[in-house]
Amino acid sequence: MNFLHDFHPKSITFSVFGIDVYWYGIILVLAVIVGFIIALQLAKKKQVDTNHIYNLLFWLIVFGIIGGRLAHVVGDWSFYKTNLVNIVKVWEGGLAFYGVLSAGLVATFIYCRYKKISFWLLTDIMVVSLPLMQAIGRWGNYFNQELYGQPTDLPWGIPIDFVNRVAGFEAFKYFHPTFLYDSLMMLLVFIVLFSLFKSGKLTASQLTLLYLILFSIIRFGLDFLRIGMPKIEPLLMTQWLSIILFISAVLIWVVRFKVKKGEEPV
Repeated sequence: MNFLHDFHPKSITFSVFGIDVYWYGIILVLAVIVGFIIALQLAKKKQVDTNHIYNLLFWLIVFGIIGGRLAHVVGDWSFYKTNLVNIVKVWEGGLAFYGVLSAGLVATFIYCRYKKISFWLLTDIMVVSLPLMQAIGRWGNYFNQELYGQPTDLPWGIPIDFVNRVAGFEAFKYFHPTFLYDSLMMLLVFIVLFSLFKSGKLTASQLTLLYLILFSIIRFGLDFLRIGMPKIEPLLMTQWLSIILFISAVLIWVVRFKVKKGEEPV
């Protein structure tokens, strides 16, 4: 028996006093807790005051939820413009990661300016645990039956209930588990970044920029499998964002580390 091929996930875990508790929310909370614990340990290794991690966590959550939800709503405005009440239903899914990432970077930058500490120092700590959080968080999409890929006959294809199938794909039953592909790739990114962090060989900002480069490459490639996503021909909107992110990270890397003999990195 193939678990992925035969199991039909349900979005609701259980109900308490008539209030539904969703797998999506539970998994996101688990991802945040795991990422927070790892970030604390890495901060200690860098001899960074862990109070910065505690303080920043609140703002990252607030900015991340707002930014991620706004980006998701904008990308699917054709639905939300006639279903305004659904905009606040974060527990039902729908956080665009590019919105989460952008808002998180803004929150970190503001915090670092206020506290007068190095932006790159904190981001190099945070991005190590970020891909592991993504790897865990992607399973929330699985239980919500969202962000799946094109139809497939492969044995690890996942069944999508009729009500959750993208328009035009109602006749298909099994789809690529892009959530799983993404989860496994981000787990690999975590292993790479964690190993590099422990080696101590990278200069400030290189871990952050490397994460942005790897993430943009993975997201660009996986999005060729995705269906029902906003598109700006010939690519998905998220693929254009991946290109922008990749070019920006590479340019920052080049500018920061274009070192002349006898000079320090910018």
